[in-house]
Amino acid sequence: MTPRGGFGTLPPPFNKRGPEMEDSTKPTPMDILRATVPEGAKTYLDHKVAIMENPELQAVPTKYKLLVGIGVAAALQSSTCTLMWTKLARQAGATRAEIAEAILVSRLMKMATINDTAADALAWLSDNDD
Repeated sequence: MTPRGGFGTLPPPFNKRGPEMEDSTKPTPMDILRATVPEGAKTYLDHKVAIMENPELQAVPTKYKLLVGIGVAAALQSSTCTLMWTKLARQAGATRAEIAEAILVSRLMKMATINDTAADALAWLSDNDD
């Protein structure tokens, strides 16, 4: 079977346990998905390749795509994915400072969505002051 989804020159992160998760002794979420629902893993891999490796979708460099992935994973509270994307971003040339800033930006954006989500409740409290 030919490996797929290698982010250009980076090792394939999902079709087998790559270096980004080599220090882990437990199965990754993708390992579990692949073992439980192979078609679900395949459709994810197909989508990943379509986004990350499609020559027509290269306006955003791979390093930046991975920094976005770090921010999203952190905001969604997935430590496994945050670590995996961080390792891949480092391999793609992201600096420690770029990764740290991506995490700080994700925290800021998540805080903003909490403000938005709570706005109606806060307005109600303000309007219904005892």
